[in-house]
Amino acid sequence: MVWVMGTVWALMAVAGATLVASGVQSIAGMGFGLVAVPVFIALFGPAEGVLWGNIIGSVTAGTLLVEKRKDVDWAIAARFSVAAVPVIFATVLLTQNLDASMMDLAVGLIMLALVSFAVFARNMPRAQGRLPMYFTGGVGGFLSAAVGQAGPVLTAYARAAHWPQRSFAATLQVYFLAMNAVNIPLKLAVGYGPHDGRVAITTLAAGLVGIALGTFVARTVSARITKQQARNFAMIVASVGATLVFARGIIGILA
Repeated sequence: MVWVMGTVWALMAVAGATLVASGVQSIAGMGFGLVAVPVFIALFGPAEGVLWGNIIGSVTAGTLLVEKRKDVDWAIAARFSVAAVPVIFATVLLTQNLDASMMDLAVGLIMLALVSFAVFARNMPRAQGRLPMYFTGGVGGFLSAAVGQAGPVLTAYARAAHWPQRSFAATLQVYFLAMNAVNIPLKLAVGYGPHDGRVAITTLAAGLVGIALGTFVARTVSARITKQQARNFAMIVASVGATLVFARGIIGILA
């Protein structure tokens, strides 16, 4: 499906995907890219679709950070971000000419491996010290730049580190904002899009409507959800997202 400017259905798809994605992220702390980016890619194509995930995802993260700022672990956020920045630069610059389907396939495999390890490992080793933080931050930067979906590796780290859900959900918003502060201008500079100002304005407007509605819905639901349910939900979202990325790569190669 390609974008047709002014199409009501396309704008509704953006708003609907953003509504669900922002609601998921509000509850689980992550998941915007996992839910919204596949829809954006269908509308805009791989490169611009991921860029829109970065742009609208930043607005979502900023909105949630206002609510969750008291629970942020700034030390972890800083280490994640420091590790991510150089990886984002390298990923964007080195993958401009790579086949998108092969990239999806490789990234999907990595994401599935990380999530599977987090879900199925009975005696999962505990992540301690700074090295796992820097490693996670770097891998998250790669995933954010390549496919706009860093959630699975972050969820795997959270489980390994026994990271409390409230702090996890709050801290990731800072990390997402830091990554996209690099992702967005860099991708715009190398020509990932958007290429039409009117399309950009209407898309952003539809995204803002979705964020407002999704955040409102999440507020009414979150009070009824336990920490363990939120963590389980995050794992489910991460698993589904990783599978979709992998499947998209296979479909692209076979097409």
